[in-house]
Amino acid sequence: MSDVHTPTYDTGAVPPPPASTGPAAVVEVVPAAGGPLKLRRLSIGLALVYVAILAINSGGLGILIPNLVSEIDPDRKVANLAIVTTVAFLANVFAQPVAGALSDATRSRFGRRTPWMVAGALLASGFMVGLPLAGSVVTIAIVWLVVQLGVNALQAAATALVPDRYPAQQRGGVSGLIGVGITVGNAVGTVVAGSLAGRGMLPYVLLGSLVLVVVAGFVVLNRDRSSRDDVVAARVGIGAFLRGFWVDPRQHPDFGWAFAARFLMVIGFYGAQTYSLYILRDYIGLSDEASNAFAAKIGVVLLGGVLLSALTSGVLSDRIGRRKPFIVWASVVMALGLAVPLAFPTTTGILVYSFLLGLGFGAYISIDLALMTEVLPSSMTSSASSAGRDLAILGLATTLPQALSPSIAAGLVSLTGGYPVVFVAGIVFVLLGALAVIPIKAVR
Repeated sequence: MSDVHTPTYDTGAVPPPPASTGPAAVVEVVPAAGGPLKLRRLSIGLALVYVAILAINSGGLGILIPNLVSEIDPDRKVANLAIVTTVAFLANVFAQPVAGALSDATRSRFGRRTPWMVAGALLASGFMVGLPLAGSVVTIAIVWLVVQLGVNALQAAATALVPDRYPAQQRGGVSGLIGVGITVGNAVGTVVAGSLAGRGMLPYVLLGSLVLVVVAGFVVLNRDRSSRDDVVAARVGIGAFLRGFWVDPRQHPDFGWAFAARFLMVIGFYGAQTYSLYILRDYIGLSDEASNAFAAKIGVVLLGGVLLSALTSGVLSDRIGRRKPFIVWASVVMALGLAVPLAFPTTTGILVYSFLLGLGFGAYISIDLALMTEVLPSSMTSSASSAGRDLAILGLATTLPQALSPSIAAGLVSLTGGYPVVFVAGIVFVLLGALAVIPIKAVR
């Protein structure tokens, strides 16, 4: 990280020159709160952006892609789904941090984040519409990969707006709204895809259009200031650029523990979620048509659990000044939810599992983003100039385990011949994630 910082305030004025023009010089962008109405509009807008992002991901990964894969080769559907998801997510390990770093350095009349949000939305929506035209597992994997590249560029830029625009003491509230957006998006995606899975191109067009409309509305109503006149840090070689993505956990242990906590939670959460459609068919015993319809019902129940926790958790966390107890509590609730289908492998058990998972996940995600913004190395050095890169590196704690969890789950299912082991593994990983939060010192 740099040790020379020159403040640039979010007022549109030309910033003063940096104290040094050497390789270590960076630009500090101090968050500008703005008026309450402006921040409220921005918070709602970010929540809607996450609704669109998660709608594509949940509808595509949870229902549409499993259906496409199953139609091509029913006997190898578990292994083939693992291939599709792993290829896409492993590539995105690089996409999100690179997009975040490049957005930090973007100088345009539209600001640093807007160009990446718009480009990501266009890429994701265009290839989402083309997904049902894929005729093989390889083609599905390639098209879904491009969709995810667009989604990651959009998400990296949108997430960086939190440290860009909000003071630390106000991030719990926006984090809570984003948490709601994430789960509403999960519900929207599963409802749209589940109820329209047999309607040809329609669910793909609706999900792709949702991203375009939401992002267009966001960038118009929440215009970023021009960054054309911002002082640019000295150019560095490709080696130094790549080294910038490494954050030494020995120098920044809180950053490392936050990364580990989310990494473990996501593995536990997504193992069962990735194969939810196949679990309904092969573990619960529903038909293909019934499982699609029931998946939509699961999305609504999951949303109900989230709304009970996410809206209140972020605000309450800000009010009492604590983050870690909420994360631990949320992880325990998710673990309890994952245990329900083991005891009750019925549709009722799945609904109870979904509600508890939503209750825990809503609280977790509404607090976790606020916690992560408070352990960024850039925050520790009083610079927000690399927030996009640093948050995207922490985003790897989501994309990397998403890449690994389908393969882990597929291997466990193949070894044991059934899906109960997926729930057991989920419990273990989620609880380990809760333990990883405890050593963080910078956040209470």
